[in-house]
Amino acid sequence: MGSLAEWNTFPARTGGPVSVLDRIVAILDAVKASEGSLSVTDLAQQTGLPKSTVSRLVAELAAQRYLERTQEGVTLGMRLFELGARASLPRRLIGAAAPVIRQLREMTGERVGLWVHQGTDMVSVAAVAGRLPMLPTRAGMRTPALTTASGKAYLAFCSDPGVVDRVSASLADADADHFRDELLHVRSAVVATDMEDSYPGILAVASPVLSGDRVVVGAISVAGPSGGMDPDRIAPLVRAAGTNVTRRLTAAA
Repeated sequence: MGSLAEWNTFPARTGGPVSVLDRIVAILDAVKASEGSLSVTDLAQQTGLPKSTVSRLVAELAAQRYLERTQEGVTLGMRLFELGARASLPRRLIGAAAPVIRQLREMTGERVGLWVHQGTDMVSVAAVAGRLPMLPTRAGMRTPALTTASGKAYLAFCSDPGVVDRVSASLADADADHFRDELLHVRSAVVATDMEDSYPGILAVASPVLSGDRVVVGAISVAGPSGGMDPDRIAPLVRAAGTNVTRRLTAAA
């Protein structure tokens, strides 16, 4: 470990954040502006705070899930979402998707969910129950992007290869290659399937949702019993739902 002088490399700038709350807000704002992960060193540079102060506050914020640690540094954590501090895009996404979700539930009778990406997971922002009571519908539920239909639908259209690399980092080389091949197929079909990979007895089908500038912002999915739901029948319905949410989101922009 370096000396204290090395640890506090970056002196506070004149007029920088003074109170604890100001410092926390400065750190959260810097992470948000990065649209990815930031290291403690980068945060110290961008906020003008001592590195030791940033490290301590980041540890406390991560422990409370306001920040989330990654291999590259830290990103915004899910507690901000869970406490209702939602960005405008998720709110607009939910508004655009609400009637589509209801219609898809009426057409399929199964659980319909709307998901956004966070770290290596997909996070539920809206859902309606289907005929399987064991499938939760609460907002804030996390599922692995690596195996779920919603995760694969999102990743297949994600333009950042680093995101795919992080999600598939646990896979052996051959499995990682197979996963990327599967994402190519999903991108071609505009629909992804999870046949009991995430949960025994559960089949899920998902399609991406894009913004007006064709950036993937989430995924819509249908999940039900693997023995009682036909993926070939469900797939075009989910694909059409994803397209419909995309159009409604674009029109609302």
